[in-house]
Amino acid sequence: MVPLTSTAILHGLRPDLAALSRISERIGCNGFFTFVLADPSEDVFAHGRMFAPAIGIPEDPVTGNACGPLGAYLARHGLIALEPAKTTEFTVRQGESMGRPGLVKVEVRHAGETFGIRIAGEAVLVFATTIELEPHG
Repeated sequence: MVPLTSTAILHGLRPDLAALSRISERIGCNGFFTFVLADPSEDVFAHGRMFAPAIGIPEDPVTGNACGPLGAYLARHGLIALEPAKTTEFTVRQGESMGRPGLVKVEVRHAGETFGIRIAGEAVLVFATTIELEPHG
């Protein structure tokens, strides 16, 4: 989780993917989720970008695998209000810098020392193919 201070900085990022891969190997993580909390007048709570070149994904347009943990991060650091036995919901916008915008709905529920996280969103099929294999031999 890499918090930033503005969407201009977020959308202006041009990461050194080889360096991120080396850092990933050194610290044992697959990727880096950069995010900024949105202006309160927007319909989303945060904007994000996910870079995971160590696993072959230079940038993921929309990923629940990052937005869900963002919910736990925000809760742990007191950046979202949580009430016992109630769910807090927010939306993350991702993929804007790639021209492939999408939304992820995140639900966070306080559960003692941990948080219950649920994510939801919609997907669009952008590529499909069929591969036919013939027996060899």
